[in-house]
Amino acid sequence: MTGTTLSPRPSPNNNREPKSLKSTRHFLEYIFCNLLLVLVQPLPHQMVVRTGNVLGSRVFLFSGKRKRSAKTNLDIIFSDSKSSDEKNKIIKKSFQNLTVSALQCLWATRDTEKRVRGLIEGEPAGLDILRQCLKKNKGIFFLTAHYGNWEIMGLLHGYMGICPLSSIVRKLDNPYLDKVTKNFRTLSGNKIFDRNESPLKIVRELKNNSSVAVMMDQNTAKGGIFVDFFGKKAATPRSLALLSYRLGTPILPLFCHPTDKGTYRIEYGPQIQFERSDSKENDILKWTQQYELFIENVIRKNPAPWMCGHRRWKTRPPEEKGTLIY
Repeated sequence: MTGTTLSPRPSPNNNREPKSLKSTRHFLEYIFCNLLLVLVQPLPHQMVVRTGNVLGSRVFLFSGKRKRSAKTNLDIIFSDSKSSDEKNKIIKKSFQNLTVSALQCLWATRDTEKRVRGLIEGEPAGLDILRQCLKKNKGIFFLTAHYGNWEIMGLLHGYMGICPLSSIVRKLDNPYLDKVTKNFRTLSGNKIFDRNESPLKIVRELKNNSSVAVMMDQNTAKGGIFVDFFGKKAATPRSLALLSYRLGTPILPLFCHPTDKGTYRIEYGPQIQFERSDSKENDILKWTQQYELFIENVIRKNPAPWMCGHRRWKTRPPEEKGTLIY
């Protein structure tokens, strides 16, 4: 398995960015985002896609840290089954997908419902499974990942009006962009919960037979459990399995699959079924492992739409203390 070295952890960086410079940078990023918004909104969709692909190619060429992280991740996922050139093509396509998705979100701030619906090919698959799960009256957990255009997927669900949706998110470092992003994510009536908020809010939504989307493909620095992700231990939230165990809430995968036209196919399901044993902790571990296995299979079939630059394996289990992946 490549991408792992043994060495002591570096000491904390004392040369942190001064607060005044950080605030200035955040404001300039906000201005740049608004400039992009003005430029992108009037464009036809295919021009948005072409522009995103060009910008994504530039990001691939000049992105050092993220590209190295992505290469390490693909080394873990595919080992020697794919060549270096094949892995670089996946990384480039992943960066292009992210850039296209970001521009589509800016583009969709005008005539939002019309444009969001226009980005989706046909009716989402698995709506019958979704409705069957809702009949249990225990809410729904959507198991999902940073794959395809997850922001547009969330907005579409809100516009369909089948059941309310809440998403658990991490607060952005840039407060200006954090506010803009939250406003965008709630345009179709969805709710946003910070991942540090009380789980009682989530429980309340589920008891009202609403849905809660949980991204399960990123590193959990604190409070997670270690399960295999592509054969390597990865720190993963335990809250999804824990709440499903306590409340009996169904787990339904929800994924957004890109097409060659810059549009997407949405798929609900199939429902992930579990059996309980005599050990709650063993069940939580086993269920969480099953969630990760499902995401694994989605990525294996088509890795390019996955946000592969995230340092998924950064946090190591106690028995690997001192091991650095990135």
